Amino acid sequence: MGILVETSLNVTYVTLTKQLHVNLATIQWLTTGYLLVVTMMVASAHLTKKYPVKNLFVFAISCFAVGTVILGVSNSFSIMLLGRIIQGMSTGLSAPLMFHLIMSSVPRQKLATYTGLAAMIIALAPALGPTYGGLLTSLWSWRMIFWLLMPLIIIVFLIGVFNLTLQPVSPDDQFDFIGFIILSAVLLLLDLAFSQAGKFGFMSGHFWGLLLLALVLGLIFYQYDRHSQRHLIDFSIFKYPIVSWHLLGYFLLQFTNIGLSFVIPQVAQFALGKSASAAGMMLLPGALLGAIVAPLAGRAMDKLGSPIPIVIGHVIFVLGALIDVIFSQRLTALIIVLAYVVLRLGFNLVFGNTITDASLQVSPKQRADINAAFNMSQRYAGSFGTGVLAAIIGVYQLRPGKLAVTTTQGATVVYWLLLVLAIIALLGSWLSYHEEVKKRRAL
Repeated sequence: MGILVETSLNVTYVTLTKQLHVNLATIQWLTTGYLLVVTMMVASAHLTKKYPVKNLFVFAISCFAVGTVILGVSNSFSIMLLGRIIQGMSTGLSAPLMFHLIMSSVPRQKLATYTGLAAMIIALAPALGPTYGGLLTSLWSWRMIFWLLMPLIIIVFLIGVFNLTLQPVSPDDQFDFIGFIILSAVLLLLDLAFSQAGKFGFMSGHFWGLLLLALVLGLIFYQYDRHSQRHLIDFSIFKYPIVSWHLLGYFLLQFTNIGLSFVIPQVAQFALGKSASAAGMMLLPGALLGAIVAPLAGRAMDKLGSPIPIVIGHVIFVLGALIDVIFSQRLTALIIVLAYVVLRLGFNLVFGNTITDASLQVSPKQRADINAAFNMSQRYAGSFGTGVLAAIIGVYQLRPGKLAVTTTQGATVVYWLLLVLAIIALLGSWLSYHEEVKKRRAL
């Protein structure tokens, strides 16, 4: 439900900028701020070790219900942002809980199949979100996005309360509050930096000052974590090259995936003059295909016993990004749909299988840390991707000229950037596959 709301709102931003009297660089904080709070739930590694799953679930669903009510009655940007932040606390726990249940309960030989099913559930939200949000905004009001979720929230609450029984594995685990505060500050400053770039340009002192401060705090966090007795995540998992390469690819794909779910509706409405509902429908075929592919991709990796579907998925993802680049100056609704279908096909061959293969490289005790690291990476990639891509388009929209033309110019730069990132992710997946082949030959 959290991702459903996240992608539903992306098609309402043109409407909300007019009703709330804010610009695109500001309104995107409804996504960026939410995803940033979700990212800060890197604490999930500690929480899933220390507390029963049912207690965490009740807290998460309660936060989501409270945030949904606030959003349903909000009449200003600040109140909407508050509701989104509270919802972010919920989603930040829910996704790690789902993968924690799978990694703790499912046999190794079926792990990819079940993570594929989890990826399908996550993929269904982007499939339905833009269409759901676009139709409700066009036919009734954007507020209905939230009110129609209340019956579903109640049903999910009852199912969880009566079925979740998994107990904590380390009730004495200690939380690293200092590390959490420093890392959260780093992530927040990075997002703020690109938000300021969207308002004042990439050469502004606002952007460079915040970016420099984020880098300084990042170095402080690195030194602190090296000498601390407590850790947010067991960073020793990154001594395995396969895990590190997988995390890089995971981050870059989600950067592109969530970033595009923000960019495409803006291009469709600002540049092509489409309605919110039409903009949402452009994302539907690709997202539905992705939801179908995800469990099949997991089953294929279980049967093959090899991560080759990950490499294939990255190749397809590059092809999708290449289509956007080739046709960036003459985009039509059909080309946008085609490129997104190809991108989502590649994305869902990779998404669930990547975290599965990474978890198989570490001990069972470290899987909670893999879960936390990858979910943090996934969520922050979405937050960071939305902020960066919104900043690029925002900078071009500040230029004199017709909004349709400047939006198209900004989108062209975005598509080139995403192609470069897709190629880097492909290289990482190939190096990871090569490492795994060497590892198996050595056994």
